[in-house]
Amino acid sequence: MRKFLYFFVLCCLIHDHSYPQVELKPARSYDLVEIAYDLVNVSSSEPGMSRLNIYLEISYDDLQFIKTNEIFEANYELSVVIYDADGDQVDGKIWQRQVTVTSYDATNSQQDYIFDHSNFHLEPGEYEVVISLTDANTKQSYAIRQKVLLKDFSERTFSLSDITLTNNVEVDSLGVKSIKPIISSFVRTVGNELFAYFEVYTDTVLDKMLKYEYKIINSDRKVVEKNVYERRLNLKRTLEYFKIDKNKLGHGVYSIVINAQYGSNKDEIRKSFALRWAGMPASIVDIKKATEQLKYIATKKEIDIIKKAAKSDRLKEFEKFWNKKDPTPGTARNELMDVYYGRIDYSNKNFGGFREGWKSDMGMIYIIFGPPNDIERHPFERGDKPSEIWYYYNLNRYFYFYDETGFGEYLLVNPDWRNMPKDGIYY
Repeated sequence: MRKFLYFFVLCCLIHDHSYPQVELKPARSYDLVEIAYDLVNVSSSEPGMSRLNIYLEISYDDLQFIKTNEIFEANYELSVVIYDADGDQVDGKIWQRQVTVTSYDATNSQQDYIFDHSNFHLEPGEYEVVISLTDANTKQSYAIRQKVLLKDFSERTFSLSDITLTNNVEVDSLGVKSIKPIISSFVRTVGNELFAYFEVYTDTVLDKMLKYEYKIINSDRKVVEKNVYERRLNLKRTLEYFKIDKNKLGHGVYSIVINAQYGSNKDEIRKSFALRWAGMPASIVDIKKATEQLKYIATKKEIDIIKKAAKSDRLKEFEKFWNKKDPTPGTARNELMDVYYGRIDYSNKNFGGFREGWKSDMGMIYIIFGPPNDIERHPFERGDKPSEIWYYYNLNRYFYFYDETGFGEYLLVNPDWRNMPKDGIYY
């Protein structure tokens, strides 16, 4: 009973992303702990069940460290709750973790991170997974929901598991021995190699060749890499992998598509992944889009320089722009860039409606001025449409928003651009 009550309270902590909802100062929405995660479905060793592997990654910079004697220590709690299609909890797990480092610089590292994982054996079907992290030092919680469909591998003559990305594959004489999974939403461009790993299942070993073709497709739906392989299967479970050439790919979002055929049987699997340069905020996955979003902090001339640069030089020009605005040159982190794109990410999640949240009036004000000190809400007053007033006492100004249509599209009524900040935004 105590465990059930804990999970009930935990789910109540999940952020409500209903439109619109604004964090007030001193809370900084872009400083909330975030979780990079992967959900991977493979065959289960338990009869009639399907296995769900959950991989998690948290950067040191996303945790609050406290100095104790000569070390810095962070403590946090992870939890996973799984609901079936009817909304009933069917499984879950809670565990605590502690991280210690010896230097202050390490506590702000975006390149060092904690990798964690767990797995669940469930009946094939549709589920909703809720992953939550609570920082023990700040008491802040962050939770995400993700729907997942688990295959019934036992009912299929031939099938493929989900794809797992990895930067290390150990192989012995019998095949793949072990892999080290990496999170598909945050694949670093520097460092280790990149492989796509998957498993092949068949109920009968035929005297046939397994043929599979893989494609890597960019966000413009162009095929940037393609190859075909053939392999003779000797077992009912075969471990497959191929290397992805990261040098052919740039910063952005991609999809892997694998089509496989074994005799007359076919299957297809897909996986999206984001390739990111070191030092970039997690919310930047598309340089083209990130350049467009500079409109509140850059001049038209500065934006045009990036846009008109050759594709191979676009990232260089983008970095050059932000390096000029870096408040702490020489460090790995550009705090202003983190704040700016953190606000854009928050605006997209909270102010989106007929257009992207960062383009809305509320999004514009939030990005430029940050969270207001106070909000006066008038949601449904008789004879009038919903409205909000955002107060910035420290700046001696306020902004009035009015929902003219009644559909959540709040428009700015009193624009006030006096004494704009030198860097384009207040932070």
